[in-house]
Amino acid sequence: MSALDLENLRLRPGQAESLRRWCEALRAGSRSELVVVPVGYGKTVIGIGSFAIAAAEGLVDTCLYLTPTDVLRSQVYEGVERVLGLLGSEIEVRKYLAENASLHRVAANRANVVVATYQQVAAAPVRYARMCAGRRVHLVADEAHHLAERGLWAAALGQLPVVSSLLLSATPVRLDREPIAGARYVPADAGEGLAIAPLVHVTMRQAWREGRILKRLAIQMKDYAVELRGTDGEVYTFTASEMAELPDFDQRCVRQQLRWNDDYVQPLVREFATTLEWKRRLSPGQHQGLVFAATTAHAEHLARVFARHHPSLRCTVVHSGSDLPEAEADRRMRDFLAGRYDVLIQVRKASEGFDAPTVSVLLKLDAVFSREPVIQQLGRGLRYNRNLPEAQNVLHVFVGRDPRLAPIIDHLEREASVPAVPQRPGTPESWRARLVEDARKELGTESDEERSVPEIVDVEEVGDAVLDETGRLVEGQQLTMFGVPSPPPSPKSGTTPAEPASQPAVIDLRAELQDAIDYCRLWTSRAARERERRFGKGENHFAVLNAAYARETGQRGTLSTATEYRRKGDWMKRKYLELLG
Repeated sequence: MSALDLENLRLRPGQAESLRRWCEALRAGSRSELVVVPVGYGKTVIGIGSFAIAAAEGLVDTCLYLTPTDVLRSQVYEGVERVLGLLGSEIEVRKYLAENASLHRVAANRANVVVATYQQVAAAPVRYARMCAGRRVHLVADEAHHLAERGLWAAALGQLPVVSSLLLSATPVRLDREPIAGARYVPADAGEGLAIAPLVHVTMRQAWREGRILKRLAIQMKDYAVELRGTDGEVYTFTASEMAELPDFDQRCVRQQLRWNDDYVQPLVREFATTLEWKRRLSPGQHQGLVFAATTAHAEHLARVFARHHPSLRCTVVHSGSDLPEAEADRRMRDFLAGRYDVLIQVRKASEGFDAPTVSVLLKLDAVFSREPVIQQLGRGLRYNRNLPEAQNVLHVFVGRDPRLAPIIDHLEREASVPAVPQRPGTPESWRARLVEDARKELGTESDEERSVPEIVDVEEVGDAVLDETGRLVEGQQLTMFGVPSPPPSPKSGTTPAEPASQPAVIDLRAELQDAIDYCRLWTSRAARERERRFGKGENHFAVLNAAYARETGQRGTLSTATEYRRKGDWMKRKYLELLG
């Protein structure tokens, strides 16, 4: 197999550099590397490209591509042809969308690109290990920050006999600061702990400079004057931006109450809805909104707020609560992606691994303010929409002022380095328990029966501050996104890679199998109905026909390939014609 001509391919600079260094790392003996690129940069190109390079080096013959969500799994699967065409790869791909109940079809159909989720592997690690046995497998782990070194998913992946692996992530640090399984760490330059050492790190600053990758960003932070009656009965006033001066317990209570306070929520919803409706009038079908809610009940409450005050916006709610079946949540997500809804109100269902270029307005009303999760949330709407002109590729974000925004502002201004992994006492389980406890307190689920709490008396909107990536002075603050000025109105020539005219040979085994299965079912059903018409209902005609087919052909057991299904369909068709006489 010929190697990729990386020098002459029209890839983004970071994509070409990642694949070039991956090739060098393989030749130097490395078999596991991490590549960090921002949302929208084209991780799939790097992931599939890493397989093509490893195959060209004679190291592997199969790619197992893993994602954390079904949505991302489908996006990767549907994008394989485009990626191979962009790479100019001559490799023949037989792709298969994995289903745990039918993994035997991978071998039977000679699939060499298998796309699955981490959950699927964790549910059946022995089956996937068996699938990998006898093959030389290259593993691509997308959104690899999900793989805590001592987590269940990483343990399941550790059972797979793979030859090489490439980890991909936009935020290579976990909220619990646990190491990512398979990633390389080195002693941090300053202070204690370990710093992650990716093979390549493409920063958001670089992506912004390249253009047509990320939308421009405008974060409107709405400030409020809050009257609070303390536990001593005294009433005092402060602004939301001054909340850091309150005791920690009082801060939690204020935030919990603000999320349900109409005087706090409605101005943010109003700004969000007004902006989205204006954008939709400007470019119908190209703008949608995403709302981050704190809890299931909070999400349902926000849906009622939208229905009452902005009924023209079609809203849907998704969460992982017991009252919303997973299948229904998935259907709503698909309908949103298909444009049947204008607003998606979600709780931990679309915070990462979910990309829709049409999302251009965000409303943040949840309890998450740690840097990495917030950057992931922003990433849900930062992907560039190529159906819109440059001037309309702006992500508008609405959020209440909060002192915890300080590290986010710092990151947007300077894109600070990835935090080190601290060497902490205690077990990972103890740290996870503390994180869960902190989140429980923040959401207001702790018991305060024996402790009086401060109560909000009044909330009044007092003004806005805007984080603007253009560098303009806004409300006394001059803030830029990653220190990079806004891009010119029209992109420079050559910034967007051109698609080659010819497409590589990619066989979609899922579609091929489904067509053959439908063909077999059609003629089996017709033959059984015709046999019943001639001989009556005294026997199971499907069973009689299947038994006759097995005796005549010697084919027994479960069918696995499209050829087998079509062969049986042809046999049933002949039987049907014979019965017709």
